[in-house]
Amino acid sequence: MKNRQTTYLAIAVTTYCNYQCFYCKEGGESISKEKQTISFEKIKKIILNAYKIGISNFRITGGEPTSVSYFGELIEYIMSFDKSKVRINTNGFKIVKYINVLRKYKERLDIVFSVDSISEYLDKRHFPKYLSSSVIEITKKLKENEIQVRYNIVVTRINENEIRELILKAIDQMHVNVKLLDLNKFSEYLGNGKKLYNGEALALWEDLFVPMKNFYGFLEEISNHSESEWTTQMIGKGRGIPMRAYFRNKNWIQVKDSERGAKYSGFCKEKCKYYKTGNCQEGVFSLFLSSNLTLHFSGCKNETIYFDLNKCEDAQIKIAFLKLLNLI
Repeated sequence: MKNRQTTYLAIAVTTYCNYQCFYCKEGGESISKEKQTISFEKIKKIILNAYKIGISNFRITGGEPTSVSYFGELIEYIMSFDKSKVRINTNGFKIVKYINVLRKYKERLDIVFSVDSISEYLDKRHFPKYLSSSVIEITKKLKENEIQVRYNIVVTRINENEIRELILKAIDQMHVNVKLLDLNKFSEYLGNGKKLYNGEALALWEDLFVPMKNFYGFLEEISNHSESEWTTQMIGKGRGIPMRAYFRNKNWIQVKDSERGAKYSGFCKEKCKYYKTGNCQEGVFSLFLSSNLTLHFSGCKNETIYFDLNKCEDAQIKIAFLKLLNLI
């Protein structure tokens, strides 16, 4: 088995989410828009085959992954493999229910908690993922159990004025790590009470997009030191968007800045129409299993390198993984 510690498999276990954030799209991170959840048996089969070809890092996302009935069993299953690691992307509303299993494997997992603002309402828009008293208590509970926590903050024009204060609260009061993300350019958004598509979606993105360079001076000012390209070890350097990082005391702030460009494979440059037309922002950095059991690159729109694993046997699943890995 070839060890592939510098890449990971992200899995959107479900498209269900109890929140409807205006900057998200139907299905969350999954390419599927259907209301669906992967069965536990199918997800185990794919994880097993991924591990057999050398993938031992996994990111569990959705939708909201803690909403699935087998969430605790899934963490136990992944952790049954030697040297496996798990990152959990969550809005946190059910995470404390699984505190025992999280504490059990605290050395090999971390929690990525979506927190976008200090206020629940800004500019007449609802921010369900704000720094509420509930979020603060959940964070404290996780930290008390020595579980590593990161806040993911999606930056838009609406919450821009709260970002600096939110970063300092996260670092200095909650003692958690932070990742700033600029707004993804989608062809659709859930919007503010109305779903937006194509031209309307582009108009929303243009209106709300905030460049990360607006925060670099502030981050330099509050940090002890910084690195222009830094990784959290789930992927290797030189993949996807180069991430700048700032270190303050024992915690860090990482910045996903799509305007810095991204790293692409030879396949992207030679054969992908999305790369050639400038319609890919992500670059190549990880594998992704959507809720409809389609395997692809994270953020990739090129359906010629999508693999439907629904009816695949073990050997076919391994081949699909290897075909994508060979393109990285």
